[in-house]
Amino acid sequence: MSGYAWYMVQDAAGRYGELPVTDAHASASRHIVPVLTLLALAFYLAYGHWLGRPMNGDADDLLKLHEIRSFLATGAIFDRSLPDILQPEPYVSHWPWIVDLPYALVAALLGVFLGPERALSAAVFAVPLLLLVPAFFCYARLVGAVGFRDRTSALPFAVLVALPGFAEFAPGRIDYHNLQVLLLLAGLVLLLKGGRGAAFGNGVAVALATAISPEFAAFHALLMSFYAFDYIAGRAGGTENMAWFGGGMLGAAAVLFVAIVPPENYGIARCDTYSAPFALALGLAGAVFAALPALAPLRGWAAQAVALGLLTAAALGVTISLFPQCLGGPYAVLEAHYRDYFLAAIGQEKSFLERGDLVLSGSLPSLAVLFIGALAPAALCLTGRRDRATVAIALFSVLAVVQALFYFRYLRYVPFFSGLGLPLVVAALLPPSLANRLRLECALPDAPWQRLVLSAPGAALAMLLAAYHLAVPPVTAASTVITVADAGCGPLAPMPSYDWPQGAVVLAPPVLGVRLLAAEQHPAVVATPHHPAARGIERVARFLDPGKDDPRVFLDQSRANMVAVCAWQASFPQPIEARYPFAASLMKGVPPPWLRKCPADAGSGLRLYGYGDAPCPTSPGTAG
Repeated sequence: MSGYAWYMVQDAAGRYGELPVTDAHASASRHIVPVLTLLALAFYLAYGHWLGRPMNGDADDLLKLHEIRSFLATGAIFDRSLPDILQPEPYVSHWPWIVDLPYALVAALLGVFLGPERALSAAVFAVPLLLLVPAFFCYARLVGAVGFRDRTSALPFAVLVALPGFAEFAPGRIDYHNLQVLLLLAGLVLLLKGGRGAAFGNGVAVALATAISPEFAAFHALLMSFYAFDYIAGRAGGTENMAWFGGGMLGAAAVLFVAIVPPENYGIARCDTYSAPFALALGLAGAVFAALPALAPLRGWAAQAVALGLLTAAALGVTISLFPQCLGGPYAVLEAHYRDYFLAAIGQEKSFLERGDLVLSGSLPSLAVLFIGALAPAALCLTGRRDRATVAIALFSVLAVVQALFYFRYLRYVPFFSGLGLPLVVAALLPPSLANRLRLECALPDAPWQRLVLSAPGAALAMLLAAYHLAVPPVTAASTVITVADAGCGPLAPMPSYDWPQGAVVLAPPVLGVRLLAAEQHPAVVATPHHPAARGIERVARFLDPGKDDPRVFLDQSRANMVAVCAWQASFPQPIEARYPFAASLMKGVPPPWLRKCPADAGSGLRLYGYGDAPCPTSPGTAG
């Protein structure tokens, strides 16, 4: 049977990749293989955590640990100011409390049996794995939607390719990204499922994801466009589905606004968290989608398209006119010194065009594989296969690649889409008899050149990136004083517990600060590597690189009575010491007379100093 003939049979059956399987062994494998794959994936992620070598993780996880611990202690929902981050201005978290809720619930339930800290550790371990279960089965549905006759054979391969993306569900990975991924995968599944209930659920999911973070706004706009297209094109159920989608988004936006925003802040715009601008944008868009189908006089696709476009533009215009300050994103309100001292040194804040260290390295082959897999569904559409599932996956995959090219932080999501497309490429390159034996038979074009086309867009993109960086060498960002002072303290994890004196406030470079803060027993710190701590970051940077100023001024401004930096590393180039002599002297253990050297744990890589009358911390592992 040719690829296209088999596809027509499959499409008539109405189930993507789920045709009846008569072989008893194959039928059993449809249930066993997904479960075994999930268990193997969960074990791999947990094993990396046990070994202390997680696949993913950053300072957000450490701050989130402190935030959940504070949430459990206070139970405060509306008050998002975090204790012990004293710039001395209060630190107000940009994460809504609903992100903390799964961990807080599990920790509260287990706390009766384990005690608060052990219960929190158990929640941090277990909740990401619990979120993995629905995310995995949503992903399995998408693997089936790609068009494999027996999706269970392609599933383990797809998961292996997507493994870097599934690292967002590893134990200890407690940032909001796993929730965002789960909602995105669920949204795609609901879109392909169709029906009023799925449309309503998708509207709720979009509102919930936006309330967590607007990071996936482009994905959600694309999701909305499918409902708009079905309505304009007059597809069966398109009018009702768009209305139900809009109703779900409108209702959820209102409920989440009341649940997240304190009443006294209803009229205040915060561009870095869910507040009036986001609720208004979601609410107006939802109202347009819900109400427009009720306008009976509109007939014909042209009138519907014009009406939908004008109303959507009006809703966007109202939001922008009321809250123009949010056009620049969450960092727009920050002063230039924050970006100079912090954002410029973070690789994920750059584009691929600025990341020659990655493109022109041993990572280029793996990047090429990711791009080939992610762009394969789009290439398959170009060869003539344009069923709804393939088109949807192709568009979302292309969007993921485009976002990653221009904003490196989105690369972490590309493997999910590569896992959907790379099995297609492998099936296209294998001889048909071998693909059949491996149960990788899928709807592919018959012509050999068309099968080779599946690999072409991703391979071409990788070669273009390499050629660009050969022609235009990237500008390497200069090390800042805080990145130098943050280096050398070992793997990213909470620091060893010290017995800190009461009232201890430590001025430390931001990453070291959040590591100190994440320990069960911790001092107050001046800065963490997050934009609400911009004032603290500024004072830390000016203290470590004071120029002609007296460094004590910045200690006094931040009301700090201790200083912590990482130890000097022999690998630092000589110009670093010449550029930052004061920071280098502290890192080498040579403080000025007005700082007292404190003992630090021998394995921590720390340099601790007391300022004023504050006593030094103690630890069982300290050495004088």
